[in-house]
Amino acid sequence: MPLKLSPEDRRLLLAASAVFLLSALLAIFLSPGESDAQYATTWSAASAGAKAAYLVLRESGYRVERWSRPPAELSNPANTLLILTDPNTLPTEADRAALATFMTGGGVIMLAGALSPVFVSDAAPATLPLSLGWEKFAAQAPSAQARNAPQVELDTSASWSRPAQGIGLYGDESRFVVMQYPHGAGSLLWLASSSLLSNAGLRDSGNLEFLLSAIGSRSRQVLWDEYFHGHRAAAPVPIAHPQLAWLFGQLAFIAGAVLVTFSRRSGPQRSPLPESRLSPLEYVRALGQLYEHARAGNVAVDVSYERFRYTLGRRLGLRAAATAEEVARAVSVRWRIDAGDLQSLLESCESARFFEDLSVREALALVQRLHEYSLLLDLFPEPVQESR
Repeated sequence: MPLKLSPEDRRLLLAASAVFLLSALLAIFLSPGESDAQYATTWSAASAGAKAAYLVLRESGYRVERWSRPPAELSNPANTLLILTDPNTLPTEADRAALATFMTGGGVIMLAGALSPVFVSDAAPATLPLSLGWEKFAAQAPSAQARNAPQVELDTSASWSRPAQGIGLYGDESRFVVMQYPHGAGSLLWLASSSLLSNAGLRDSGNLEFLLSAIGSRSRQVLWDEYFHGHRAAAPVPIAHPQLAWLFGQLAFIAGAVLVTFSRRSGPQRSPLPESRLSPLEYVRALGQLYEHARAGNVAVDVSYERFRYTLGRRLGLRAAATAEEVARAVSVRWRIDAGDLQSLLESCESARFFEDLSVREALALVQRLHEYSLLLDLFPEPVQESR
């Protein structure tokens, strides 16, 4: 069936489509590609990326791979180095516990980045004021790294004072840029900046040697974390690429708008029910005002009383000339109610309908009592509404 849209719906659809296409183009051309990411990810060929270090290790015969699984799935920690640089996603408590367990079992974590302190339970070194620029730092303690790399060069956007615990591996007389913390059977190798492993920093003297010395044997498993960069094997596409969530969200909005407008135009048509010019409640109010204006409260009592007597007589099979006492006795036998109270009410109604000066208040009280007995005896059940 062809889709028929009104001019207003067509304009709405065109406007929504234009917004979606514009957003898609902006996301495609303005969002940075993986090769241009300015942080230490193995997918980035930018100066701050770490693609060069990853490729050098792989082509040199090291057992290196990208890690896109949660820390809880780390295995064989005794022979594994986890490189965790520039994470941009906060870890959960389970992630922190898994990293601690990994180091306790003999694993080594090489950690760098602004969010590094939230990943480990060790006390973070006290950060010194920023000192932007690349500088060379000599080894300050004997280590496997110091033997092969007497000095390293990195961007000193962060540095640490002399720590109360841990070992300062590289630095100068007043600060350190590479720290080592023992943790169980393993250790934490904390870098002040990921620039030491970046594409730009890997060319500097001592940086590549430092990385190779930290790895040690070629048989050692090297896992370069991409899980905390958003590249997660079990994650849906919109999580791995947040800009796609906006695109799919707008597409869903357009689909919903088309569905709503089409269903409203193409659904079954029913003509509205004609409304009565005078509703039942308006009729009752008009009749009540007429009785009040004519001071005919006794007439209202007479109408209600006759209706009550007629319906009750038919229900009980009583003769029309039955007295109030007979009616009350028959009702009390069948429904077990107070016959005296009902008899008093019926006698009051019989005398009140002939009293032309009956007040409105007295008439209303009698009619209300008759209505209460009608509900108690279920004399006038509500009609069943027919389904249309």
